[in-house]
Amino acid sequence: MLEAHHKQRRIRNSLSREEIRDVSLLILKEEGLDGLSMRKIANRLGCSVASPYSYYESQIDLVQDLIKTGEDELLSMLKKASADVKTGSAFDQLAAIARAYFHFASNNRELHKVMFVTDYGGVHRKAFPQLPKSYRFFLETVRIGFDSGEIPYPKNEYPAIARLMWSWMYGVIVLDMTGMLRKRKGAGNPIEEGISYFQKLLSKQPT
Repeated sequence: MLEAHHKQRRIRNSLSREEIRDVSLLILKEEGLDGLSMRKIANRLGCSVASPYSYYESQIDLVQDLIKTGEDELLSMLKKASADVKTGSAFDQLAAIARAYFHFASNNRELHKVMFVTDYGGVHRKAFPQLPKSYRFFLETVRIGFDSGEIPYPKNEYPAIARLMWSWMYGVIVLDMTGMLRKRKGAGNPIEEGISYFQKLLSKQPT
C-alpha cells in the first residue's frame, strides 16, 4: 500500500488574520495582483478555500487590508525619515521623505501598484475615503515650510506646491518601475537631482 504524502489540512480556527495577510503579501510580491486568489492563499496555508473567508468577506476586503497595511508601513517610514533629520529644515525633511517613499516603492513594487496605481473594483475609494495618511503627512511637512518662511510663497499656495512635489516623486517611481528611468552617464541620483532643483526653485521669492 502506498504511503499517503498529503499534509493534514489545517482547521479554520488554527489560522490568523496576520498569517493570511502575510501570505497574501508574498503572493502579491511574486505574482502581482492578477495572481492573488483565495485558492492560492489556501494552498500556501494548507487550509480549505473557505477558511480565509472567516477573516475576510471577499477578496476586495482582503485587498483593502493589504492597502491599509502598506499605507501604515509607508507612513511609519516617512515619519521616521522626517524625525531622523537633525537640521530642522523643512527642505531636509521633504528630501528624507522623498528618499523613504522611493525606498518603500522600490521594495514593494506590486503593493505600491495596488495602493496607488491599480483600480481594483473601486477598492481605492473604499480603502481611502479621505486623503491617504502618507500624503497628509507630506502635506503637513510642506505647510511647516510655509509657516517658517523657508518656502517664501503665499500660504494659500502650499496645497498646490505639495501636489506638484508629490507628483514628481510619484512620477520618478513609475518611471523606475516601468524601466524608463535611465541614469545619464555622469548624472546624479534622480531623486537627489529633483530635491536639489525643488530647493533652489522654492527658496526664491516668487516674482
